[in-house]
Amino acid sequence: MSRTLNWWETDPFNSAIIAQPYDVAIVLGGSLRYFDDHTQRPVYSMSVDRLLQGIALYKQGKVRKILLSGGSGMVFSPEEKESVVLEKYCFQSGIPAADILIENDSRNTYENAVNSAKMLNTSYPNGRFLLVTSAFHMRRSLACFRKTGLQIDAFPVDEKAGIRPLTPDNTIVPDAQCLVNWDMLFHEWFGMITYKLAGYI
Repeated sequence: MSRTLNWWETDPFNSAIIAQPYDVAIVLGGSLRYFDDHTQRPVYSMSVDRLLQGIALYKQGKVRKILLSGGSGMVFSPEEKESVVLEKYCFQSGIPAADILIENDSRNTYENAVNSAKMLNTSYPNGRFLLVTSAFHMRRSLACFRKTGLQIDAFPVDEKAGIRPLTPDNTIVPDAQCLVNWDMLFHEWFGMITYKLAGYI
């Protein structure tokens, strides 16, 4: 499983090598599970690294603004807009409101790309953009964004393969996470095929 993930995931790199700041970091949705009305707090998903690394890039001076791209992918709760919730977190983390952009209509990766491109082509013609999403999700995402014509580079985060030390836990003991990872990979592979057939990539 680890070898398959290593093969599929886009290789991460140190943000220190970014010499010239990008105009906008596009942070794809998937960081939020839901907003808890009782506690008035967001409940984050296992992919929250997308959001955290996007904020880190801003604070390191590697990007000038952050675009949070993600509406609601839930059929029965279309009013729950992920990017609106995450905008508040970014502001609370010290990012000025003027440097936080939101795209809250997209329901999937293809719409992330199309809707974000419409915004950025208007506000930042010929701009330089950095795409922030999970390493396993980057191939399909980057293909969608490049299909729109944006000048965009990849900044993969949330690596699922990572470094696995040779311990009994990693080599002998069965790990249910492997099933989760296979499910995730099959979803991405099916998505790549579907998007290719639909002309999205």
